[in-house]
Amino acid sequence: MKNILFVSHDANRAGSQILLLRFLRLLKENQNFKFSILLKDGGIIENEFNEITQTYYWKKQNLVGKKSILSKLYKKIINKDIFINEVLDTLKNQNFDLVVSNTITNGDILPMLNQLNCPIITYVHELEMGIQQYTKPEFFQNVLALSSSYIACAESVKQNLIQNHHINSTQIKVLPSLLPELALNYNSNKLLNEKLRNKYDIPLDAFLIGGMGTVDLRKGVDVFLQVASKLKHNQSIFFLWVGGQDTETDYKNFQIDKSRLELKNVIFQKSVENPLDFMSIFDVFFVSSREDPYPLVVLEAAILSKPIICFDKAGGAKDFVENDCGAVIEYLNVDKVVKKIVELKENLSLRKQMGVTARKKVLERHNQEKAFQTFIEILNK
Repeated sequence: MKNILFVSHDANRAGSQILLLRFLRLLKENQNFKFSILLKDGGIIENEFNEITQTYYWKKQNLVGKKSILSKLYKKIINKDIFINEVLDTLKNQNFDLVVSNTITNGDILPMLNQLNCPIITYVHELEMGIQQYTKPEFFQNVLALSSSYIACAESVKQNLIQNHHINSTQIKVLPSLLPELALNYNSNKLLNEKLRNKYDIPLDAFLIGGMGTVDLRKGVDVFLQVASKLKHNQSIFFLWVGGQDTETDYKNFQIDKSRLELKNVIFQKSVENPLDFMSIFDVFFVSSREDPYPLVVLEAAILSKPIICFDKAGGAKDFVENDCGAVIEYLNVDKVVKKIVELKENLSLRKQMGVTARKKVLERHNQEKAFQTFIEILNK
């Protein structure tokens, strides 16, 4: 029986963490493996990790005492080091055969995890912009130096590792994404759809463009607003962005942009536990990202039979969308996005056809049994 440690950088509700959870739930049923989880940081879905198996935490919360600032800082640093050493000692005693790090952003702790004396596989969910944005160069060098092989979540991710970081193609295996489980079993509810539209003052007959994800430049929220601005005088078209936290600086900045652009047709809704309820009311799903390796939300939109608009040269979404279940637009060409939205609004039969094609394609390309078998083969190899 192979003993594996899976390492997630946090437990936030985002694509790579959710995908890891899906694979681990399936792996739990396989008698040839046992595994534990290490969370570098916590998050709103950490209980879901805990429910699967033994979960360790690299960071300890609330370490600061009640004395002077210097005393607090000293106590925090000392206690943190002691806690990490205790966690590392505990992990060493587990005799792991393999470490699977679920992101390139774990390079800061890989040197310590290398003390477990077993191979490290890095599961890469990031393209170049994400690599530059989410980790420091010295930590990424740790990833390159200490990873014996790589899992890429999409072909675009594999090619980026080869072309920009000179990794041998034989070290990289592309793992198809699993179909989002909740989306597969989701049933649209007309009354709920009407309730949501009423909540945000979106007319029931309005044409709704949806976006989802963290609120930052990489996700192209500014592009989302630019498209909305060009259509703001069309009172029958609305835009709804779901994701992010209203305490974040970018979230606040884009709210300011929305106000200054006088975009009454745009609604922001911070991250929710029921994103499919919102996706269900979209007429078109717009992936405004400058870069997104292979977003799970695209698969969810496809399962819900939504036409999808995305950009070329922005990651793996274009490989799925192609020309039959939405539109692949020239990189950041706002005017062509606007034109495509208007075209889809005026052509109901085209929207339905694209939605049907999207659902059929996602079910064929992301077969759970095939994807999980590939996962098992990677772990065994």
